[in-house]
Amino acid sequence: MTEFIIISVLIILFGGFLYWAYLPDYRRNPKEFWRTLIGMPIGMLLGGIGFNELNEQIKNGQ
Repeated sequence: MTEFIIISVLIILFGGFLYWAYLPDYRRNPKEFWRTLIGMPIGMLLGGIGFNELNEQIKNGQ
C-alpha cells in the first residue's frame, strides 16, 4: 500500500511538472508541441554526455 501511495504522488508531481513546464510552449506553437516534448529531453541527454554538435543538429531540424 505504501508503494502505491509513493508511486501515485510521483506521478502527480510529474504530471504537474509537465503541465507547468510545457504549457507555455504549447500555447506558442501547438503543432510543434510533440516534437518539443520528445526532442527536449533527448537534446539534454545528448548535451550532457558530450554530443553537443548532434544536439544542435537536432535542435535546428537538420
